[in-house]
Amino acid sequence: AYRLRCPAAIKARCYYPRLILLLVSVLVFVPAGAADDIAVQTEKLQQLQKHIQGIKTELDSMQGQRDTTQVKLEKAEKKIGHVTAELHRLDADADSARQKIQDLDKDRITERHALAALRRILSRDLQLAYSAGRQQRIKLLLNQQDPALVGRMMTYHGYFTRARATRMQELQATLASINSIEAALVEQQGEIQQLRLQQQEKSLQLTAEQGNRRKILAQLQRDLRVKKTELSTLQQDELRLQTLVQALQKALREISPPPGDFISLRQFKGKLRWPVAGRLTRRYGSKQSSGGVVSRGVLIRSRAGADVHAIAAGRIAFADWLRGFGLLLIIDHGHGYMSLYGQNGSLYKDVGAWVRRDEIVAAAGSSGGQDQDGLYLELRKDGQPFNPTAWFEGQPLPQQAGR
Repeated sequence: AYRLRCPAAIKARCYYPRLILLLVSVLVFVPAGAADDIAVQTEKLQQLQKHIQGIKTELDSMQGQRDTTQVKLEKAEKKIGHVTAELHRLDADADSARQKIQDLDKDRITERHALAALRRILSRDLQLAYSAGRQQRIKLLLNQQDPALVGRMMTYHGYFTRARATRMQELQATLASINSIEAALVEQQGEIQQLRLQQQEKSLQLTAEQGNRRKILAQLQRDLRVKKTELSTLQQDELRLQTLVQALQKALREISPPPGDFISLRQFKGKLRWPVAGRLTRRYGSKQSSGGVVSRGVLIRSRAGADVHAIAAGRIAFADWLRGFGLLLIIDHGHGYMSLYGQNGSLYKDVGAWVRRDEIVAAAGSSGGQDQDGLYLELRKDGQPFNPTAWFEGQPLPQQAGR
């Protein structure tokens, strides 16, 4: 089940009641010999329920306090992601049209060579026919004494005449083929021109949206300076939420066996390829510059629009904008393993889609209010983040390198 499909605004409301029922089921189905512990477990459950309710209230309050600047930023970055995806599609269409033009041009050159060869042959035939004169067949009949020889010569003459007629037909067919190819070339060139106009329009739209995003981001940064005093409260909220997630993951492991249709990601340890080309600028466990918060993933600086690849096969569990992470993609690899790809500029996959290893799933960017382009990457096991560095081969590829 993919609980991350719930919209962000109502995630807590659709998630925590199920958690309570889940924990209740764990406590109900205890062995008979543990009956004496039921009272203690019930008290712990009540405390946990109060804890859940408290965090739910805090999360609802945080959602209610979400200011208009964040909403504007979300809308702007989603629109930029959509326009970027459209440009990505237009680029692919333009590449396809250019390839068709190259293929047609090759066909045209081949047909023109054939046409030139046919013209040379016909010119030679016409010269021979002219030199022989119009009365060639009559001369053959009158000048030959042997009737058998006369018959053979007439047969040869018929062969030559039919061969000339065949070459004339081939010449006409070749001319028609060249005309068809040139018409197709004109059509493809018109399509290229139309695609260029669309790309220019989308590029202008993207530039305008990026300018709007910069304005929103500047306003957001001003607001963040005012709200620095809220940082410690948010850190406490994060810690309590993480504790709750740990309790949930433990309960899930006890009542739900791991799926059997995935190869465990553990088998790929040390063999994974980095999802994007770039430079590793923030390591797992390092302190971020925004107030000492420890990073639970790594940051790879990359060019805007760089292809983001799935590190392993799996299913898309989440694909949407999430505060702090921007356009976020989460892939479930089974057996409790998940990979998270944050601050993307555009998402190419939807929730529920199956992806292969190395398949392109997104484009790197700076969504989520980041000031530099790149990709934020996390690996998690049973909901807990862990250091991903040892799971990958070497360092990320340079930005100019490709797959």
